[in-house]
Amino acid sequence: MLNIKNFHLLNGLSPDFSFLDMKYIIEIRYFMEYRNNVLFDEENKTNLHIKFLWQPNSIDTFYEASMNFYGVENFELFANGGALQLSISEIIDLRDRSWENIRFQVRDVENRDIDFYCNSIEVLDVKESPIIDN
Repeated sequence: MLNIKNFHLLNGLSPDFSFLDMKYIIEIRYFMEYRNNVLFDEENKTNLHIKFLWQPNSIDTFYEASMNFYGVENFELFANGGALQLSISEIIDLRDRSWENIRFQVRDVENRDIDFYCNSIEVLDVKESPIIDN
């Protein structure tokens, strides 16, 4: 089981939760967490805020799942505008590899539109979305 903070917000709504149910990325924000006032310091952390449009299996309603990814490295994003459609999204647990400050890989396997490594993941909020997939 992945060690994701507040995972119960996803699992509580859909006990059979799978990252394959994440259909789109509708918001993404790349931001820095500064440990001091020096711009380029190894203590600074790169983070991502991503809002997914999520449709739990066998439910007609879409939900917006806001998540933060902390300690991001090797961030790659290929977007052409509009919502980023995900095909086969996954979060891979890399803790057994003993990589320094890397615990997860987040990627879209089929289209390779997003791929990055991170230290930790937190679910911030899950709410019903007014957005529909036509």
